[in-house]
Amino acid sequence: MKIIGDGNAAQFDDLLALDQVAQRDPDRQRELRKWLESGSVRVATKDGSPVGYTVVEPSFFGNDFLVLIVVGEDHRKSGIGQLLISDVESTERHTKLFTSTNLSNQIMQRLLARRGWVSAGMVFGLDEGDPELFYQFPQSPLNGR
Repeated sequence: MKIIGDGNAAQFDDLLALDQVAQRDPDRQRELRKWLESGSVRVATKDGSPVGYTVVEPSFFGNDFLVLIVVGEDHRKSGIGQLLISDVESTERHTKLFTSTNLSNQIMQRLLARRGWVSAGMVFGLDEGDPELFYQFPQSPLNGR
């Protein structure tokens, strides 16, 4: 069984174990602690253990932004990403919802395409040689949801 709920500071070590970037990046570890403290994290669990998480912040020109989806390596290709993004999409909000991913991240691009997200532009220069693609969830409240 997979369940989604709000993340909390007590889950830091478990979420860190899922997040390969945070394991080697002290800045990401600090961000994870901040996200947990601010209530920005939603966690997917299976049999009581975290298997993935999302971070949504109201940080994109006054709109909500899906900052991150992390699925533990051992749990990929099992529907956890779909479950997590569905949770984000179904959360009631009063702003538009955006996210981004690198051009090289084909997995995230396919997930967003399957979920109906639409292209919202591209930014060069954030990651050298790997442009950032931006997407908008089409059923945001300001788009006639």
